[in-house]
Amino acid sequence: MLHRVQGKAHDLETYLPERLVDEGFSWQTLARLLAGKLARKATGGRVQPRWPLSVVAYYGEIAVFDKPEQHLGGLAFGRDFPRVLNELGIGRRPRLFEFCAGPGYIGYSLLSAGWCESLALSDINPDAVSSARFTAAHNGLQDRVDVYVSDVLDQIPADERWDLVVVNPPHFPRAKTDVRHYDPSWEMHRRFYASVGRHMNPHGLVLMVENADGSDSDLFAEMIRAGGGEPGVVHPGTDIHGKPNGLYYQLSSWPGVAGPSEPREPARADELAPLARR
Repeated sequence: MLHRVQGKAHDLETYLPERLVDEGFSWQTLARLLAGKLARKATGGRVQPRWPLSVVAYYGEIAVFDKPEQHLGGLAFGRDFPRVLNELGIGRRPRLFEFCAGPGYIGYSLLSAGWCESLALSDINPDAVSSARFTAAHNGLQDRVDVYVSDVLDQIPADERWDLVVVNPPHFPRAKTDVRHYDPSWEMHRRFYASVGRHMNPHGLVLMVENADGSDSDLFAEMIRAGGGEPGVVHPGTDIHGKPNGLYYQLSSWPGVAGPSEPREPARADELAPLARR
């Protein structure tokens, strides 16, 4: 049984030591940021930061861009996935894919840390995909990064192949309209596990982070088997102090299909814009 806790599993402060913030920023900067947070809280979010697209993280030499509404925990997981991969003993892979990527926090973090030679990203939201593509262009990574707008894996090219897939999916099954937080009846999970096998290179791995309070790893194991994969370890998530943070990382292995992939021409974001409104 995974240890269930109430905490800030998706928040960056789970992974950022207070000393780093205290010593890294002047009191003027901290005061300005605090004033902005208080204004957003007092107005119910109507007062938003002035930047429409900005650098939100530096992973090695890669500057990652996003918009404020695109951050749904990925910044925290961009810092956490490298540690978890180390804990699981998963090393460098030729081709990595981040599903539900948003602006690509996790994928770009792993690319910068040397976990892959090339990267694929996909999301249903064309605006988040636009940010991910801007990051690739700004950093001169177009020859190593492909970004797709896709409803689950339906619009991924048939010959796209991956050696490692990382995922920060919607964590709760309640029937809400915002697909960023909720996966009603786990339909997206079912569709993903039913189709990911045809894109995996032999001995490929999928690592998906889940919330212990919102899901059942045994149910996901059934989906993995139904899709042709083999459930692996369920790895408890921890904060930087080693304490449980309410998450778990579900690993699965896949037999894969023969044939290497070649870089694809990314689909245009406007081609699939209606998907984001479903």
